Amino acid sequence: MYTLVAHPRFSDVISEMARENPEKYTLGNIDYNHFPDHTPNLSFPDVKEQIEHRHIVYLGDFSNIAELFDQYNLLFNLVKNSALSLTIFMPFFPVGTSERVEQKWLTESAHSFAHLFSSLPSGLAQKNILHIFDIHALVEQSLFDPEKIHVELHTTTGLAPILPGEKIVFPDDGAAKRFRYTLEHIPESERIICSKVRKGKEKIVTITEGNPEGSDVMIIDDLIQSGGTIRETAKVLRAHGAKRVRVFVPHGVFPREEYATLAEGVDELIVTDSIPSNIERARKVENMIVLSIRPLLEKILP
Repeated sequence: MYTLVAHPRFSDVISEMARENPEKYTLGNIDYNHFPDHTPNLSFPDVKEQIEHRHIVYLGDFSNIAELFDQYNLLFNLVKNSALSLTIFMPFFPVGTSERVEQKWLTESAHSFAHLFSSLPSGLAQKNILHIFDIHALVEQSLFDPEKIHVELHTTTGLAPILPGEKIVFPDDGAAKRFRYTLEHIPESERIICSKVRKGKEKIVTITEGNPEGSDVMIIDDLIQSGGTIRETAKVLRAHGAKRVRVFVPHGVFPREEYATLAEGVDELIVTDSIPSNIERARKVENMIVLSIRPLLEKILP
């Protein structure tokens, strides 16, 4: 039996899981409040029944770094209150593009972020487990201390609604390498690989392998920030005769409002709810679809 706890933006997900599987999950009762000075005022009204000597699962939303301490404080105190184990789901690793340092005076925030989670105390029965979905670079797994936390990487590409005959497009070599094995069931003849070079602020995309002419295609990448790469890839595919262009990206970061114009340039833009604060914005766009990560949570939990 697991006690499910989540960031408030994921409360609907764990509520449904607990309601539909009462023999497996209990919904944790957490009071989230703040003192007048904005520091966390956290309490566990049913600590003996739900936390002590129980296996705790936390579904976090770490996309907003300003909320990091609130969640870290929650995780720390769950363990402090004699949890048997702590399993953390991190649908989006928010500093995934921040591990590359090219100058001595620059800092790698991915490393310090990983160190923070490695320093969490463990439950009574085992060290903590951290599940991350579609991390930007696999090397980031090595930033965590394996002696203190067990990290497992997963992909959401199994949620991608790939249609029969639809060719898969990787917008750059990084995406091709990242998803090579998770999409190995897609024949080589149905894959298209592009390359990307930058000239100033301009992104130039070219097709290096495959042919989209006369085909429906789905562009797959791990995240969208400005959407520039996806937008240029879609233009190139249409110029080479692609019929229908769809996009599947697990993490719709969208720090500004680019998602609306990006969706207008493709036939369908599909994201997951890994960043729940963006769900309502996404649902306002007619051809944008949001898929739930819940099936992955239930598949991972034994």
